[in-house]
Amino acid sequence: EYIFVEGDIPIALVAHMDTVFKAPPEEIFFDPVKNVMWSPDGLGADDRAGIFAIVQIIRSGLKPHVIFTTDEEIGGFGASKLAELDCPFKDLKYVIELDRRGSNDCVFYDCENPKFTEYVESFGFEYNFGSYTDICEFCPSWKIAGVNLSIGYRDEHSASEVLFVGR
Repeated sequence: EYIFVEGDIPIALVAHMDTVFKAPPEEIFFDPVKNVMWSPDGLGADDRAGIFAIVQIIRSGLKPHVIFTTDEEIGGFGASKLAELDCPFKDLKYVIELDRRGSNDCVFYDCENPKFTEYVESFGFEYNFGSYTDICEFCPSWKIAGVNLSIGYRDEHSASEVLFVGR
């Protein structure tokens, strides 16, 4: 239902391992004019893009806590199971989920922490609204502030989904 790994930075990065597509795409295309990736099979950038970004962050030498969940697309069952545990990270300050469409949205899902909101917005993100993602499950039970940030896809859950590259 989930994987978590302790790091040495007091934040947790979150992404979900499932997509709405039953199988990985067989063909992926890059349009250099529009600077997007896409697939006629459905790209699944929601949330393959989040997984990729977290892996790249780790490869850069940073070591945040990491949480990968399952079944977000069908109700957040992995995150619900994780929420049943006490927070597994002793020094956790906040949670960042990389699972939002667009390029500069920040969504807080009932997180009443104005200083945290202001801090996230200071990086150029704009406050927006969302319906659900994994942090809705475990952030309240762990009493920790969390945000869902844009990771660069558009038209998620459809065959016309694209991922903007280099944003």
